[in-house]
Amino acid sequence: MTPQEEAALRALPKVELHCHLEGCVRPATLIELADANGVPLPTRDPAQIYAYSDMDSFLRVFELLSRAVVTQDDVRRITLESLEDAAASGVVYREMFVNPTVHPACPYPELLAGLREGLAQARERHGVLGRVIMSIYRSHPPEAALRMVEEVAANPCDEVVGIGMDGDELAGPPLLFRSAYEAAAAAGLRRTAHAGERFDPAEIRACLDVLGCERIDHGYGVLADDGLLRRCREERVPFTYAWLSTLYNYRGPLAEHPFRRMGDAGLRMSLGSDDPAIGGTDLASDYVTVCESFGWTAEEMRRQNADAVEAAWCGPDDKAWVRERLAAG
Repeated sequence: MTPQEEAALRALPKVELHCHLEGCVRPATLIELADANGVPLPTRDPAQIYAYSDMDSFLRVFELLSRAVVTQDDVRRITLESLEDAAASGVVYREMFVNPTVHPACPYPELLAGLREGLAQARERHGVLGRVIMSIYRSHPPEAALRMVEEVAANPCDEVVGIGMDGDELAGPPLLFRSAYEAAAAAGLRRTAHAGERFDPAEIRACLDVLGCERIDHGYGVLADDGLLRRCREERVPFTYAWLSTLYNYRGPLAEHPFRRMGDAGLRMSLGSDDPAIGGTDLASDYVTVCESFGWTAEEMRRQNADAVEAAWCGPDDKAWVRERLAAG
């Protein structure tokens, strides 16, 4: 890749549908919030604070940093900073997962108020439009998920566009959260879920058929079931994929990498940064890495962005605005 091609990819206006707010907390911000809220840290070295080696250690880091985000203003701050960083990668629209149940000290109305303040400030200061997907954490009980969805339904607003589910797939099968997803559907909330990240196609089928998911996050297990793969291609199911997660879930050659195979199979795909601060990356860098790895071009990423706008859950006026920004780039 030439320097000009890399610069073009970095500057490309981007739509991002797979990013976790908690995974966007800057290391220095985490240390400040932990000090303010009395949360002990294993180290005060910003370069080491997010050290992890596999999914389990990654989730321990995720839960630690989540405990440091306590107040409405903490939420406002990390929301604003995350979208400022996103804008530097060329992001014009981002949907972010937020896990209310990993912030037990912050009541949902305060969490929501902080999110809305941060989103408004980011739009005004950095020209990036953000929306939120309130996400179920699989390690927490199904009853907590249902209560969370009921709170979301009781506090409707334009900024919250849907319900998701994340955390370790081994912690609880999708069927455990059926009641929460039924409540989300009854409230008119859009639905997605992390599924198939550990390459289990049954996870994806359950999320589509039992939970009524309209999108699948990660979804690499689709490649293990030819019938499911054909169905998802024919039904144009959107998949949001992330380079970061495959670094510890896939060990094979690039020629057989799930991203390449999903693209070759004709699935609708949209690249997200996942947890950029924890992973020490950003979406622009992931664009460069993915294109270098698979021989994709800026034109391919423009097509993926067009698919992402179609799959996004913002309103029609917002979609029109996002399409104008993409066309201008």
